[in-house]
Amino acid sequence: MHLEIGGGNLVREGWINLDSRNGEGQWQRCAQQTPWPTGEGTVESIRASHVMEHIPAGQERIDVMNEAHRVLKPGGTFEIIVPLAGTWQAIADPTHVSFWCMESFRYFDGLHSADADYGIKLWETVELYVAGGWEGHWLGRPR
Repeated sequence: MHLEIGGGNLVREGWINLDSRNGEGQWQRCAQQTPWPTGEGTVESIRASHVMEHIPAGQERIDVMNEAHRVLKPGGTFEIIVPLAGTWQAIADPTHVSFWCMESFRYFDGLHSADADYGIKLWETVELYVAGGWEGHWLGRPR
């Protein structure tokens, strides 16, 4: 199973869309409404392109990351693409409720949270880069 979070009308063929407006059946929900309607270790890959900035920072963001961690199969990947803080793409949209910088991802791989317990399930960062000077790309695997 492949899962698109907040895919709107742009979901790849064969992927399930977890989306509050365009999801079908049990998948029509906000990503932070957990648990998701699938079992532990049942998803091969998850993609969230330009949706994580619509999820409030703090516990709701942690809940989404932890739920993705729960449902991914061993070796499965989670791809996140977000507009980076400080760019007009991040701040102009009135529906953006959280901001991301490249260091935001480091809380999920343990680089910045080693001395604190936020309840974050740790990830292995596979890829981390900036595209076009404004778009953060992260690919991670559950540890």
